[in-house]
Amino acid sequence: MLGEESTVLQRPRDASCLKDFLNVMNAATASSEDSSQSEEEQEKCKNFEESIESMNPMDFKNHFRLRRSTAEDLILRFSESENLSDTDCGGIKHVSCRKSVYIYLWYVGNTVTYRQLGNLFGVSVSTAWSTVKTVATFLISIGRDYVSWPRGVAALDIINTFERKHKISGIIGAIDCTHIPIKKPQNHGEDYFNRKQRYSIVLQAVVDANKKFIEVTCGEPGSLHDYRVLRRSKLYRMAQSRYEEIFPNSTFIIGDSAYPSTNWIVSPYKNYGNLTDSQKKFNEKHSSARIVVENAFGLLKTRFRRLLKFTEQTNLAAITNIVVSVCILHNICIIKDDLFENAESNIQNNDEQQADEEHELDHGNNRRE
Repeated sequence: MLGEESTVLQRPRDASCLKDFLNVMNAATASSEDSSQSEEEQEKCKNFEESIESMNPMDFKNHFRLRRSTAEDLILRFSESENLSDTDCGGIKHVSCRKSVYIYLWYVGNTVTYRQLGNLFGVSVSTAWSTVKTVATFLISIGRDYVSWPRGVAALDIINTFERKHKISGIIGAIDCTHIPIKKPQNHGEDYFNRKQRYSIVLQAVVDANKKFIEVTCGEPGSLHDYRVLRRSKLYRMAQSRYEEIFPNSTFIIGDSAYPSTNWIVSPYKNYGNLTDSQKKFNEKHSSARIVVENAFGLLKTRFRRLLKFTEQTNLAAITNIVVSVCILHNICIIKDDLFENAESNIQNNDEQQADEEHELDHGNNRRE
């Protein structure tokens, strides 16, 4: 990891260049993808990369949503990737690795169109799209280094942290789903129409006690209930076939009332007005521990505002890859202690959870007792 960036303020060489740069930047950041202005040609920004290099640390983080040192580490690793050519940076001619990472970070941190993104960085719309796709693919290729199911000492640390904070022993993670808004897909669009009357794909995640993702599943249609998404996921198959390996020493994950209580998932008691005081207290502790996954989603969507809307493209595979890539980037920021101040309270995962499936077994009762 590179050292912290200098706090010395640097000034652009040309004051008029800075004025033009800020005008384009503000327009691109504030614009919406479905605005009529998104179709208008805009003058390409000149010397934008020089202006980026002249930013002080605070401005850089405000615009790129992470510290310059974190971006520099990404640029270095991207340039050293075995999957990329040294001459054309992954087949994208005339786009340096540095510029490629900047383009990707600007796209996932804002809601600009590809036309606006291209104008900002002086590239074509197709190049802007290819660049975002390439960097997202790169991040997924290194994802195992940052998103993985905890084992051994790592698992013990998570269990101890949950127990220290919430007085419940055995928790290895908290699970939940959130919806990523998309444009109506060309095929089977009705499957993606969710209960909020919007089109979306589902992001399912398990997080540790520090809001870091330890398992991610993305791409299921928005009409599916959370438990159905889990049943279709790799996590469920692993839990069924390799239970002792995934959940050693009777550890478990916690989820809200959308999930059944089993030998590896513990959900709160359903409240039909007859809960005992101890059951109510358990639900309170359970809720205080489970909120970490909602906070993680809030932090993710506040930092990477692209997840608030994907209304320009309909390529579901590409959208899914971008979503997964920012989950990886989210973990990288946490590992590097690259915090995003005042973000957690801005976006809440307020989806109403309604059970739409019958659960014949409730193995979690003894665990809760």
